[in-house]
Amino acid sequence: MSVVVPTRNRSQLAYARAQWALSQPVVREVVFVVDGSADDTAARLQSLADQDARLRVIVNERNVGPPKAKNIGIRAATSEWVFVIDDDDVPSTNLIAELVQVANEAGADVVGVPWFNIGEGEDIEDRIARAPRMPGGPKLEQPGIFPTSAWTDCVWMHANALYRRSVFAAAMYDEFYSGNYYREETDLFVAAARAGHRVVVTDRGYTYMRSRAGGGIDRASKARYEYFVVRNNWYFLRKHGAWLREQGLIRGSGHEQMSLISRRTKPLARAAGRRLTRWAR
Repeated sequence: MSVVVPTRNRSQLAYARAQWALSQPVVREVVFVVDGSADDTAARLQSLADQDARLRVIVNERNVGPPKAKNIGIRAATSEWVFVIDDDDVPSTNLIAELVQVANEAGADVVGVPWFNIGEGEDIEDRIARAPRMPGGPKLEQPGIFPTSAWTDCVWMHANALYRRSVFAAAMYDEFYSGNYYREETDLFVAAARAGHRVVVTDRGYTYMRSRAGGGIDRASKARYEYFVVRNNWYFLRKHGAWLREQGLIRGSGHEQMSLISRRTKPLARAAGRRLTRWAR
């Protein structure tokens, strides 16, 4: 088992995630890709690598973005199974061992779990207990849904997942996604399924993010961020829309794109209206 983690300017989170990965019994290799960080991430990780030879630290002098950083880590990994996780996501207890077991039981090549965005002060156990369960598990815009069975075929999972190495002979993270890299993770799940690999979600674990730390993707400009949501989503639909419609997973590319634009622009319009009201006063 190899664990691959891309990271940028999140020294504390990266160090904690490395300690977690190294503590997992089935992990024989941990690959961190430090993607153009300006903080002490590389130095802190290297100090840990000096104590545990299973940790490898790859440093990109300039930021190349999550898709390429993940691909660099995947190519460097040497195990039959590769678990990819974001540096700011927290895994449930024994997650990797559970994913391996599901992969073996289901004959799956990719195994993922529901993902949750937990608010400040919110109890994760309470949130998990209240999480919906539906046939098929997560939906395109609803990653926090558990399947009603132990596992089921699904391509609508969040970033963190276990991959059989053979998947990467057919598909890698698409480096065309840029800006906020919206849909780059879903793209890989769909590409793997289209290549004939079995992609499943399980109810035996989850990952969550409590709050966005500094570093990672630049979110300073809301308008720019939303532009790349629309741009990347349309690229995703142009690439996979016909297949997804054939599988009954979407109504159509045009419908999905217009629905996304409607959902994303309403909050921006409300925020702009509030700002104009304040200026008018």
